Parts: sequence; structure tokens; C-alpha cells
Amino acid sequence: MNRELSDIIAMVEAGQLDLILQAAQEIEEAWLRSWVLRDIAKAMAEAGQFDPALQVAQRIEYASDRSEAFTEVAIAMAKAGQTEEANQAFQFALQAAQKLEDAWGRSWTLREIAEATAKAGQFDLALQTAQKIEVAEFRSWALCDIAEAMAEAGQFDHAFQAAQKIEDAKDRSQALSGIAKALAEAGQFDLALQIAQKIENESAGSWALSDIARAMVEAGQFDRALQVAQKIESAWSRSWALTEVAAAMVKAGQTEEANQVFQLALQTAQKIEDAEYRSEAFAEVAIAMAEAGQIDRALQIAQKIEDTLERSYALEEIAAAMAKAGHFDRALQVAQKIESPWYRSYALAGVATAMAKVGQMERSNQVFQTALQAAQEIEDPLNRSYAFAEVAAVMAKAGQMEEANQAFQLALQTAQKIGNAKYHSYALNYTSKALAQVGQIDRAVEVAEMIDDPIERLQALAAIIAAKQKAGKGEAGKE
Repeated sequence: MNRELSDIIAMVEAGQLDLILQAAQEIEEAWLRSWVLRDIAKAMAEAGQFDPALQVAQRIEYASDRSEAFTEVAIAMAKAGQTEEANQAFQFALQAAQKLEDAWGRSWTLREIAEATAKAGQFDLALQTAQKIEVAEFRSWALCDIAEAMAEAGQFDHAFQAAQKIEDAKDRSQALSGIAKALAEAGQFDLALQIAQKIENESAGSWALSDIARAMVEAGQFDRALQVAQKIESAWSRSWALTEVAAAMVKAGQTEEANQVFQLALQTAQKIEDAEYRSEAFAEVAIAMAEAGQIDRALQIAQKIEDTLERSYALEEIAAAMAKAGHFDRALQVAQKIESPWYRSYALAGVATAMAKVGQMERSNQVFQTALQAAQEIEDPLNRSYAFAEVAAVMAKAGQMEEANQAFQLALQTAQKIGNAKYHSYALNYTSKALAQVGQIDRAVEVAEMIDDPIERLQALAAIIAAKQKAGKGEAGKE
């Protein structure tokens, strides 16, 4: 790509359509030219520049990218309340999709359009689009998405009718699970339970009951939620549901009852045969207990977790709960004992952030430096670069810009030493996005310019544009 990213960003923001198209023509590879125009059309649509966005989409050579661009523009139009214009853009997307010669690619693209039209509330068009899908697997997938969108919109009867048309049993079960969840969130618990009983797939049925129990908890119906949670077949899902019930009971002041349910969740977790899932379940119980203020018990549970990463994750969250409660010394002790340097660096950064919030800036900076030391211990250079960028972003959000800039520099230095070209681009993309998120737009652009992989470079560009739009008229670029 001959144009600098900063030039393209300025063109998009200014809506300079002729210059954008001219820049795109300088890209030799047709597939990359289509990618660029697709992302620019999306960026323009999100900025409310619908007419230029449509014109850009029309110039895209590859039908799949052209269809995706029109779909994204249509979604933005629908969100802006321009229903008629959105429908027209969706029709353009359908026309482009129909020009795809490969049945698999055509079906995949039509599925994406069906899902988008359903989310935009255009259910008739969504159903019509789904019926045009030739590959049965994608047709079932599309109808599942449509049924769930209908349920979320409160059109339960239509959602159930759409679900009944789904050929694949697994997708049909997922759709019914989504309908049951929507019914429960609407307070229609009896009907939700009736739908859940119709679900064939055990996993989907377990998730449906979990969602129903969660909705009952939010409605304050703890006893009934507990009854539903105990009916869940999957021990893993049952443990999670029981944990959520217990956590809600604590918030409602029912501490004694919550402890009993926490114990039940632990007993259920112990029955999970798969060691990885068992570790996940124990971690969730430990985290929930820590957030409920039961730190000692949470630490005891965390120490029993078999998987090192899950144990480290749980301890990170426990340290965060301690820091949030102002128990900095103890939080620091827990964080420093975390085995995984990745989670240890995150935990220490979290403690440092909590310290900064209460004005302990000098101590906060010391802990941030310890977080960077932990990141330095990460063996894989790609993950080490990610960790440096993450800690740097947290530092910046805590107001320690000078230290953050030094940490970002560490992320860049690590990225530059990565020999694998793809991973090198991944690391630079990650750092560029982190810089953009904290408002360092100019530096984010500089880093993005270093990315060799065109796709990763484009993703960085999209993130930078989004960050500028979110900040409003380029205010994020003021460093």
C-alpha cells in the first residue's frame, strides 16, 4: 500500500471520496484492494457518511467483500433509524452475494446477510434470505440466528415457528435455548421451562436451564432458581448456575443460605470428570466467593485448582477483589505468588491501578514496575509483547503516562525481535491498538506503519479510526 495510513485516516474523516478511491487504485493486489475498500466503507458508515460509504462499496471488485460492505452499511443505517435506506442496502448485499459462483461461499455470505437483517429487525427479509441458502448446514445456522433475534425482540411465537423449520437438531436445540432464555428474561418462567423441556441436545438444554435460573435470580426468586439449577444435567453447567445463585444470595444479604449453595456448587464441581472443566468450575466458585468478601475461603478453594493457568486466573481475580476492598498489602502478597507470569503481571497491574485511584501514586508506580518485571518473565516473545502493551495501557489509564510510554517501548522492542513475520505483525497490531485505545493516536499510526502483513495493518487502521471516532472529532489524537 503506497499511501500512509495517516493519509487514509484523514481522507475517511473528511469524506474525501475521490482521494480514497484514488488511493485504493494504487494497491496492486485485487483482494487487498477489496479488503481496504470494504473496511473504509464500514468506517464511513459508522461515521454516518452513508452515501459515500455506498459509493465506496459499489467499487469493490470481489463480490464477497462487496456484499459484506453493503451489509455493514445497512446495519449502520438501521441503527440510525433509516429503515428504508437500510433495506435498499441489504438488497444490494443480496445482489452481490448471488453473483458468487461457489455454492459454499454464496451460502456463507447469505447466512451473514440473514443474520444481519434479523438483528436489524427485518425478519421477513431475513427469512426470505435464509430460504435462498443452498447449503443445509448454513441454512439451519441462519434460521437459528433469526429465531434467537425474534425471541430477543419479544416475538416468541414467530421465533418458535422459525425454530421448528431448522433441519439440524443441534441448531434447533440452540434456537430453542435462546427462546427459553428470552422468555425467562421477560419473566415468563413457566413458558421458558416448557420450551427448555423440548430441547433435544443435552448441552443446549443445560445452558437453557442455566439462563432461566439466572433470570430467576435477577428477579429475586432464589428458591425457584435453586430448584431449576439442581435439575441441570451437566455438572459443569450446574456448578456455574449454583455459583451464580449463591453470589446473588450474598448480595441480597442471605449469607448463611449462600454458603450452603456455594458448598453445593463445590460438590458439583468435584463431580466433573474432565480436569480442565473441573478447574474452570473451581476457579469460578473461588472468584465468586472472593467478590462476596469471603477471601479466606476463596484462597483455600483456589489452592485446590489442578490446572496452573486456571489457578493463576483465580488468584488474579482474588487479588483484584482484595485491592478493590482496599486490602492492598494482602492483594500484593497474593499477586506475587501467582505462578503464571502472564496472570501475575495482570494481577500486579490491577493492584497498582487500585492504589493509584486512592492517591498512592509512588507505591502504585513501584507495583507497576513489578508488573513489568513479571511480564519480562514470559518466555514466548509474542505473549511477552502483549503483556507489556496491556500493562502499558493500564498505566496510561491510571494517569502514569511517562511510565506507560516506557512500557509501550518495551512492547515494541519485544515485537521487533520476533523472528516469525506473522507473529511480528500480530505484536505490532496489538501494540498499535493499545496505543489508540489510550488516545495516543499519532504513535498508534507510527506503529501501524511498521506492520508488514497487510491484513494486520488494515485491522490496526480500523482500530485507530474507531478510536478517533469514539473520542470525537480527533480529540483522542491530542497527546
